[in-house]
Amino acid sequence: MILTYILKHHMDFNQVLSKARKIAEYTIKYRTFSSKDVKHIGLKSMMANQILKFGNQRKAHRVKSVKLIIPNQGIKLSKDSTTIEIPCLKCAFQYRFPSFEKVNQIEIGKEYAYVTVTVKEQEPIKTEKYLGVD
Repeated sequence: MILTYILKHHMDFNQVLSKARKIAEYTIKYRTFSSKDVKHIGLKSMMANQILKFGNQRKAHRVKSVKLIIPNQGIKLSKDSTTIEIPCLKCAFQYRFPSFEKVNQIEIGKEYAYVTVTVKEQEPIKTEKYLGVD
């Protein structure tokens, strides 16, 4: 099962988010899908590729808002299992989630980070008695 947790990050990502917005605008304008084409903007290709995926939506004509998406490859868990580190942004988040198998991705906005994790499925409860309600 995939769950998303919302964390308030109290960090300033305005500079990185403005680069992400420029990439999104460039993608819509030129319909490009290569991080090589947006290399001059200065965002890591791992994050730029996540933004470039949205450029193939033909109905998109303008950018409303952009979140920075960090895939699983760019995320490290600390050894004490209470901190999620993002080395390419030089930041870390403290968390208190229940146990999970892996972090799928993190989306970072101006105020919040959306952490998507995979959680092990619970076994269904087998019941022996039933109660009917009319």
